Amino acid sequence: MDYTAFIDINSLTEEARKELESFYEYLVFKYKKKIKRKTDEENKKEQFFRFVENHSYNLPENYKFNREELHER
Repeated sequence: MDYTAFIDINSLTEEARKELESFYEYLVFKYKKKIKRKTDEENKKEQFFRFVENHSYNLPENYKFNREELHER
């Protein structure tokens, strides 16, 4: 697209200028890049998995997780 030719706004009527400005604002709104913001829950989950990736845990061979033992106090 050739951007060297610009619209001569001075050649337009006041009504046409307002309509052009309104249409321009509509296009800017419609095609504005959408930025997805992460929720706090997504941030916490991401931090947790990053932490797990960066730390290695060496469990004994054939280790079994026992839910009852974990919950004993």
